[in-house]
Amino acid sequence: MIYGRSLFHIVASLIILHLSGATKQGTEKQSTSETQKSVQCGSWTKHADGGVFTSPNYPSKYPPDRECIYIIEAAPRQCIELYFDEKYSIEPSWECKFDHIEVRDGPFGFSPIIGRFCGQQNPPVIKSSGRFLWIKFFADGELESMGFSARYNFTPDPDFKDLGVLKPLPVCEFEMGGPEGIVESIQIMKEGKASASEAVDCKWYIRAPPRSKIYLRFLDYEMQNSNECKRNFVAVYDGSSSVEDLKAKFCSTVANDVMLRTGLGVIRMWADEGSRNSRFQMLFTSFQERGLKGKPSRRKKKLSWELELGGGGVGRGGVEGLESQGTAWLKLPLSLPHFLFSRLDHLFLMIPLGMLKYIKLPYAKYFLNNFH
Repeated sequence: MIYGRSLFHIVASLIILHLSGATKQGTEKQSTSETQKSVQCGSWTKHADGGVFTSPNYPSKYPPDRECIYIIEAAPRQCIELYFDEKYSIEPSWECKFDHIEVRDGPFGFSPIIGRFCGQQNPPVIKSSGRFLWIKFFADGELESMGFSARYNFTPDPDFKDLGVLKPLPVCEFEMGGPEGIVESIQIMKEGKASASEAVDCKWYIRAPPRSKIYLRFLDYEMQNSNECKRNFVAVYDGSSSVEDLKAKFCSTVANDVMLRTGLGVIRMWADEGSRNSRFQMLFTSFQERGLKGKPSRRKKKLSWELELGGGGVGRGGVEGLESQGTAWLKLPLSLPHFLFSRLDHLFLMIPLGMLKYIKLPYAKYFLNNFH
C-alpha cells in the first residue's frame, strides 16, 4: 500500500534520505498526485512597503498535498528582491522533483524560471527583471518539513534610472458595449483622460450582449518604443482585468486578432511619458455560437460578395459556406483581373460568424452581405 506506514517503509525512507538526500519511488509519487488533488492556497501581494509570506503552518510542519501560488507585484519602474529566512526546510529530492519552491521571473506559471529549491539550505537572494515574481510552493502527500518564510521589498528598475520616479498616473477607464464598435487610443486625448506628456495606464471594458462572445480585430497598431514592453504595450484580458485572465500582450511590431471566450473583454494600454506616440485602433464584434451543445449546426449558406482591389478591379460572385459551432468555412470563387492572383481561382476562409460583415486581408477588402 502506498500510504502504509509500516516500520519497514519508515526505516527505508529515512535511510534513503540520509544517504542520497534524494528520493522516493517515482511510482508512489505518481500515484499520490493522480489520486489526490492538492489543496490550493497562496496570495497576490503588492504592498507598497514590501511584506512577508510563509508556507502553511510555518514554523511548524506544512501539511501534505498543498499547492500555493504567490504573486508579487511592484509598482511601475520598480523591481523585486526576495529573501528566504535561514529557518528553512523543505523535503529534499533529486532535482527537487517532490516538495519544492519554484520561482519565475514574471506573473505567470510559464514566465522564465529563476530556480527550483528544496532541502535544508535556503535559496539565495532573488531579484526580478521587472514588476512581477511568481512563486509556487508544492507539497506532496508524504514527509512534511518546516517550510519557509520569505520577505520581499522593492528597488528602482535600473532600466529607468535616467527617468526617475514615475509620477502618479491619471485615472483612465472607458466603458463600451453593443454588437460592435471601435476602441482606439485617441480616445484618451479626446475625452481628456490625460495630457500628451503624461504616462497612461488605460483600460477599456467591453461588455457584449447576453450569451455573446467577443472578437477583436486590430485596424491600426504601432508602438513608439517597439519591443520595449516595460515602456509601452497593448494587452487583452478575457473575463476581467486580472493578470491571470491575460489573453495576449503586444509590444513589438505586430498585433494579432484575438477571440475571447467570455462576454467581457478588457483592453489595456500602457505608455510611459516617452511613449505617448504609441497608438492602436481595434474593432470589436459580438457574436453568438449557434447550434445545440453536443449537436453542432451544419447548415449551408449562400452569400453575395463584392471584392474591391487596390488596383481598381472589382470581382463579383457567389459564396459557398458551411457553418459549424459558430465558425463559417467559406469557399470564394475568384474572377479577378489577370494581373492579380492569376493562378488563384478559389479562396478558402475560416472566420467567426460575427465577422461575416467585414473581412480585411492584406491586398483586398471583402464585404459579405445578404447572409441568409
